[in-house]
Amino acid sequence: MSMTIYKSPKPDIPLFNGSIPEFILSSPHLRARPNSIVLTDAVNDRSLTAAENITLVRSLAALLRSKYAVNPGTVVAVYSPNHIYLIAIHYAILWCGGVVSPVNSAYPARDLREQLSTADARLLIAFTGVPSMGDAATEAVSTLSSCSLVPFTALCDDALANLRAGDGPAGDPVKLTKPAAETLAYLCFSSGTTGKFKGVMTSHHNLTSNVLQTINFDNRIFSPEGVYAGFLPMSHIYALTLHLYAAVYLTGRLIVFPKFELEPFLQCIVRYKMSHLHLVPPILILLAKSPLIDKYPQIREHIFYLGSGAAPLSRSLGEAVKQRLQPANVRIGQGYGMTECTPVTHYSPLDQPDEKLGTIGNLVANVEARLVDPETGKDVPRGHEGELVVRGPNIMMGYLNNEEATRATLLDGGWLRTGDIASVGDDGFWTIIDRSKELIKYKGFQVAPAELEALLLTHPKVVDAAVVGTYSESEATELARAYVVLAPGVTPLEIKQWVDGKVAKHKRLYGGIVVVNEVPKSPSGKILRRILKERKGDVVVGMRDAATARL
Repeated sequence: MSMTIYKSPKPDIPLFNGSIPEFILSSPHLRARPNSIVLTDAVNDRSLTAAENITLVRSLAALLRSKYAVNPGTVVAVYSPNHIYLIAIHYAILWCGGVVSPVNSAYPARDLREQLSTADARLLIAFTGVPSMGDAATEAVSTLSSCSLVPFTALCDDALANLRAGDGPAGDPVKLTKPAAETLAYLCFSSGTTGKFKGVMTSHHNLTSNVLQTINFDNRIFSPEGVYAGFLPMSHIYALTLHLYAAVYLTGRLIVFPKFELEPFLQCIVRYKMSHLHLVPPILILLAKSPLIDKYPQIREHIFYLGSGAAPLSRSLGEAVKQRLQPANVRIGQGYGMTECTPVTHYSPLDQPDEKLGTIGNLVANVEARLVDPETGKDVPRGHEGELVVRGPNIMMGYLNNEEATRATLLDGGWLRTGDIASVGDDGFWTIIDRSKELIKYKGFQVAPAELEALLLTHPKVVDAAVVGTYSESEATELARAYVVLAPGVTPLEIKQWVDGKVAKHKRLYGGIVVVNEVPKSPSGKILRRILKERKGDVVVGMRDAATARL
């Protein structure tokens, strides 16, 4: 089969072939700056230097090995909000040769139990200080005879007490017995391209490769001098790679937030002079529209780079943020990836032209891509849209105990189907159109929800928006329906008419518009369209009458 393979404009870079702990210890920045502060608690200002973090890792590793029998291959689930000791726990598990399975801190007992069971976790380190999490952890483990519960705080207190007592910390990290590319390091959970809960098998080589691919993309975007905002959930691959690893490897300073709240976040930008903010579009919407921004004009002095990921960033939203933060010369870029890619495959150059805002930039080094017809699997001609298929050292090993899903996602030759429809220009800049499974099929036309959402967010009275397809039995087709959060002073019908006047006929909101209090989103900022599609009893304004339908 003839293939059209697109390559990164960046030359391939040398990669690391050892374990993740060996990778961290090999950092030239760690050797040069052991006393630099790498982690700071945004709530109480408690900090750890690079050397102190490694010392804590060694103590935790000794404890996990001797008291809890964490050995090569032992799966340990970690269920916690962001915390400055969370990084050391991840490192310590890997130091022992174990496998880390991060758990979303919002999971109830049912979802937690499913992950523990699927991952065959032998240990659950849980932040029981949050009552809801403590209850969920106790309930989940009570039904699993092979999994033991260890309170997060007690584990850290024991490790710190051992250090004070002079007890010997762990020596060198466990040596891998297989190549790093074949040795499991992480089991993150993802819906992937098929929508079902699956364990993504990430190797040591996958993660170290993607850290190097990311930090080598532009040394101004990822810099040892950077002060990074660490509020993205560290159970998610976005923060896992960029914050737990890239920022700490560089010995940049990561300000760790247990949760996101806008005003404390703005205060910390000023207090710690945070320069590099990796965000998701819902936070960028706040930066563009919240009146609180004007209460903290000093943030414009410190913000150097805004990176968006996990969900599409429209050009209009990027421009609105830049306009709001004037006169500061803030750079805004977008990355692209997925858990199965560890996660980054594309990133925006720091000095990209303004007209490229909204694209996902270029392929990172060592990654190749194709565009294929999702039905036939054949490559589409240059200049055409197709499903993005990628290959590189950061691509997962497969799905845990799920050969069917692995075969559907990983193709011959190491190519991974992303499930996203994309296009690429002659200049090497890529654009994501939308998820192939989320495209609205209206009478033979494809309508991208992300495009309509981006348009809606340009209206000054639209606080937030999501678009889904709703099936019309009478017309035997899907219709686009918007769910919007509105500011006072506008009616939903006015919003619908405004949108319909700006788009082609097949993109109009024929499914009407619904006013909601909030748009449901995952912790990483992805719109939970399934929840919207399952809603019942909504008041729908402006839905088209099938009897008068034309197009």
